[in-house]
Amino acid sequence: MTLRTILPFMVFLLGILHYANAGKMVFTDRGAGLLRVANLDGSGLQTLIPSAGSNIRGVAIDIPGDSLFYADNGADIIYRARLDGSQRETIVTSGLGFPADLALDHAVGHIYWCDRNNNRIERADYDGSNRQTVISTNRPYYLDLDTVNKQIYWGDFSGGNIFRADLPGGTNIQTIVSGLVQTRGVKLDVLGGYLYWCDRNAHKVQRRPVKGGPIEDLYTGLDTPHGMTLDIAAGKIYWADTGTNNVAGSKGGMAINRGSMDGRGPHEVIARVNQPWDITLDTRVANYPEWVQRHFPKDGLPSLSDPAADPDHDFHSNLLEYFTGLNPLSHEEVALTGYTRENGKLLFSYRQTLSPITDILATVEVSPNMQIWNSGAAFSKVIEKKQNDEAIRFVHDIHQEVIQQHANLFIRLKVDLLAP
Repeated sequence: MTLRTILPFMVFLLGILHYANAGKMVFTDRGAGLLRVANLDGSGLQTLIPSAGSNIRGVAIDIPGDSLFYADNGADIIYRARLDGSQRETIVTSGLGFPADLALDHAVGHIYWCDRNNNRIERADYDGSNRQTVISTNRPYYLDLDTVNKQIYWGDFSGGNIFRADLPGGTNIQTIVSGLVQTRGVKLDVLGGYLYWCDRNAHKVQRRPVKGGPIEDLYTGLDTPHGMTLDIAAGKIYWADTGTNNVAGSKGGMAINRGSMDGRGPHEVIARVNQPWDITLDTRVANYPEWVQRHFPKDGLPSLSDPAADPDHDFHSNLLEYFTGLNPLSHEEVALTGYTRENGKLLFSYRQTLSPITDILATVEVSPNMQIWNSGAAFSKVIEKKQNDEAIRFVHDIHQEVIQQHANLFIRLKVDLLAP
């Protein structure tokens, strides 16, 4: 028997449900005293928590735990709320002196923060219990965790440095980057091997390989870049520019900005607000328009983001990149489908995104001649779902009687996009 696998796409107009909580950015608007939320391209701006505090700074979210954390260093309080902004509570209320940034270790339920005035980085459980000092260091300000290699990175308030130490005890402190003007928004791409940051008073977003090498200017001519975050899968940087330097001719002040992690894409000013200070993302998407907002320029040509388009020329349409959780603007060598023979069985598998998409219908079909296609329980069944950090792989068992009836057998995955 000859076997072929095919991966077409089709666009059908059917109905969908909307998943309203995905595809969002959350940021602190210090000037307005608000915690705000918007779509990943800056549209749909709303207030998430009104009267959030007098000087709100760092923000972090735990999606599986339905938890949002932020710091108010006007009142020296760290808050926790649900992702929709409800049920806000104080979790750390004493012994703080300018809590400036937050980072979460989701696996163990720990929150880390910089305490600038008390010269330390602290850690506690999500409810504020089991609090302890991890590192004593001069005026820490902005941090990130490498949970893979068990390390912590942070910058100082005015020294222009970025440091690293080992966790859990904060030992083996090293200076990783020096000579900056004012370090803000330290973020790490572990797999890519790059460290990213904002230099507030050099008016730049920069990066450097973690192992060393030259510093790259990614975006320049800014006003006051401050808090930042990475959408690594989409290859995007988001940063908050407070606008407080009021630099003549600068771009993106008093706004949320977005660019490419390699600096080659456009600098997008995606949401103008009062005085944004820090930002985090919920990168899950529920439908194709949200996926477009995440990956494509806000004012880009509609033809670039059309489901049938292939902007990275990898022979996978945007629709397939959406369904499989890949970046449509970056050529990635990933097997989308495959087949194996195990214990006399013919197994067909395909990859699907981890995002909670609601507008796709995926069907495994078989054919003896590529003219008549069949699907359903009489032809195959799902026997396994394999999930990792990047995607889910569905494994179908093709029924033996189907295989035995035909000298040639073709298998395809038909992906239908449902209409809004």
